Amino acid sequence: MSEPQRILIVGGGQGIGWEVTKSILRLSPQARIAVFGIHLEEEVQNLPTTANGRVPVVSEGDITSENDRQLLVKECLEEMGGIDTLVFTAGVITPIERIEKLNMEDVKRTFDVNVFGCMAMCQLCLPYLRQSRIKNPTNVAYGKAIILSSGCDKEISYHGWMPYCTTKAALTRFIEMLAHEEPLLTVQGVYPKLTRTKMPEDIIAGKYKGVMADHEIEKFRVWNEIGDEMVEPPEWCGEAVGKLALGLYPGGKSGESLDYDIHVPVGLRRK
Repeated sequence: MSEPQRILIVGGGQGIGWEVTKSILRLSPQARIAVFGIHLEEEVQNLPTTANGRVPVVSEGDITSENDRQLLVKECLEEMGGIDTLVFTAGVITPIERIEKLNMEDVKRTFDVNVFGCMAMCQLCLPYLRQSRIKNPTNVAYGKAIILSSGCDKEISYHGWMPYCTTKAALTRFIEMLAHEEPLLTVQGVYPKLTRTKMPEDIIAGKYKGVMADHEIEKFRVWNEIGDEMVEPPEWCGEAVGKLALGLYPGGKSGESLDYDIHVPVGLRRK
């Protein structure tokens, strides 16, 4: 029997990343997980105890910190012996502000999290992902990086979302270039749909009135009233990414960024 798969989930303690973590624990009896995130809830911090040894690393830290990133990889090597699969779900949408009032330091912070944090994490993991693919050449789950981007990278635009949209455009291009430079690996970008998080709640509550256009805010309100078919629960994307990480579905070709339900066809939703 092969050794258990070792999966590092950056951003795995909240939102879609937390659902990915739970999905993998539910779907695989063997896979081992390292969870990294900022402001981890008690339930996440307790995983080394509650998950029967399958989550040996729970590390609270900042993806923009070089020291935190290096300590994380060191923990993964010490506790799991390597990294077979990287899942990067960390990201921020703020600041939501029009260009005339943007604080550029805030914009730089968004790039540091959404783009440079991901690039640096992939760089650190590369040697271990390569080793994993060489040892497991026929298993699509090994030697894989899964990176959550956004459909706002190219085609979707809202007033005040310039920092977020430009970081996601850069991230999607990075996914393409990483796959081009690392043909041994599988690098897949994943687009969540509009997901029920604090972001749509703030928009609906009017936090960004005067920044976003009125008709854009109203669109979010209507979608919210329609329910899950328009503003999805994070479990839907999280379960699909978990299956993609475990190799239960091969997903799209390396370098592609696709909707999660194209990578992993999900069929009809439960009512």
